Amino acid sequence: MKNGFLLLNKSRDWTSFDVCKKLSHKFSLEKIGHNGTLDPFATGLLLIAFGDATKLLSFMENDKKTYVAKLALGKKTSTGDFTGEIVEEKQISQIDKDTTKKVLSSLLGNQKQIPPMTSAIHVDGRKLYELAHEGKTVERKARDIFIHELDLLDLADNMITFKATVSKGTYIRTLGETIAEKLNNVGYLLELERVQIGDFKLEDAKSIDSINEDDALDMFEVIKTYMPVYKINDEETLKKVKHGGKLSLKLFPDLCTQYCVVDSKNNVQAIYQVKEHEYYFCARNLNNNGCI
Repeated sequence: MKNGFLLLNKSRDWTSFDVCKKLSHKFSLEKIGHNGTLDPFATGLLLIAFGDATKLLSFMENDKKTYVAKLALGKKTSTGDFTGEIVEEKQISQIDKDTTKKVLSSLLGNQKQIPPMTSAIHVDGRKLYELAHEGKTVERKARDIFIHELDLLDLADNMITFKATVSKGTYIRTLGETIAEKLNNVGYLLELERVQIGDFKLEDAKSIDSINEDDALDMFEVIKTYMPVYKINDEETLKKVKHGGKLSLKLFPDLCTQYCVVDSKNNVQAIYQVKEHEYYFCARNLNNNGCI
């Protein structure tokens, strides 16, 4: 395997870095990365990139992600999940499905969310979870997130199972705590599974032990789900693309923010982005380490 993607079903207690390290060794990969970290306690879909496909990851960050989570009511932990210490207990207020559905509906759309101290966000050059491990708490700015869908799957034995489709930067642990608060309760996540990233689904992923080279997805098949594709058959223009040259707006069928440029055989050549509605410039060239 040289360049492409893998759909991996991550097991509990593995870090996303552990998965990449294992796959790197298994397939002798020099370059490997992923689109969206999963915490060790979480399971589910990781979109793994290897080889030149890692150069595309920065253009694939804004996709929607879908999770299924189980929220336990009555206790709050230091991490928002079952791995943390209990920091608060509260008698569980009686709730029903209709009330819970109304709360979930109230959280749809644009929201502000404060990242948890256990996140990997950098503050003054330090990751928040590193500070948390030292027993420190720092002020965090609320971030804009968007909740596309939030559905109740089950309510039983003081457990709420919900499905959430959210924007980049949304912390489901924090969302779970917010749901509990709006129900006049406290809570923490017992389970968290990512079931979809963009158009890619968990049902098509494989475990780290069963995945093989035949499961690799071509770069073109993946990137075309993230942005429009423009195919170049003209050798002279293709030569310009390979050297990172500017391209005229007239070359493209529509004025889009960015295009994936491919050759006649659908080999990904570069990512081009529009510049002040004047021309398209090479944002990433897969033929070398950058653009001219």
